[in-house]
Amino acid sequence: MTESPSAAVSTTAEDGTRDGRSTRWDPHRKERRLTIIQAAIAAIEEYGPEALTAQIAEKAGVPRTHVYRHFDGKQALDLAVSGYIGNQIGERIRAGLATRGSARDIISASIEAHLGWIEAHPNLYRFLSQHAYAVRATGAHAADDAKAAFAAELTALIHRYMQALGVDTSPAERIIVGVVGLVDATAAWWLEGRDPPREQLTAELTERVWLLIDYSARELGLTLDPDQRLPRL
Repeated sequence: MTESPSAAVSTTAEDGTRDGRSTRWDPHRKERRLTIIQAAIAAIEEYGPEALTAQIAEKAGVPRTHVYRHFDGKQALDLAVSGYIGNQIGERIRAGLATRGSARDIISASIEAHLGWIEAHPNLYRFLSQHAYAVRATGAHAADDAKAAFAAELTALIHRYMQALGVDTSPAERIIVGVVGLVDATAAWWLEGRDPPREQLTAELTERVWLLIDYSARELGLTLDPDQRLPRL
């Protein structure tokens, strides 16, 4: 009989290392974990944030009892799903922030990317919002929920521009707290009604975010033109 991953003997040497009989199945385990994570995402998209294990198993094409062979309970699966989605959001926002142009252009592109993802994946956003506190309570990476992903990317960019402009970078995170709170709270409100249209909301939020950044810049002794092309970092 061919040995299966679930039946493989896990042996550990005295120094804590695992032998080949255990590690040989690692790629298969990773592949199966990824399949289940992607199935959970598909189930959440279709059924909502409270998607059932049976619905996830059906999407993954495995028996219900197999789902938690690869995760230490539902919380571990939720954490893995949050991390996977957080990476997707981060990539989307990074693409928006990579826009070359003025401060207004970059702000608009990042907000458009954020709102565009939320509009396309409302149930995933709701799932992340519901599980954000639990994710952070585990000490997981800060970008494993939607708000933190947006904050992390924007803070990194602002920090780099402040360095380039030769000003104190310590206020960067504090500046972004206000920006992200504004954008995320507005996005959550907008998601439930979808009014005004995304393009109009993007324009409105862009102006409000610029006002916050402009005020903070003036406190640091900087006068910025929102439509002047920024230096390439």
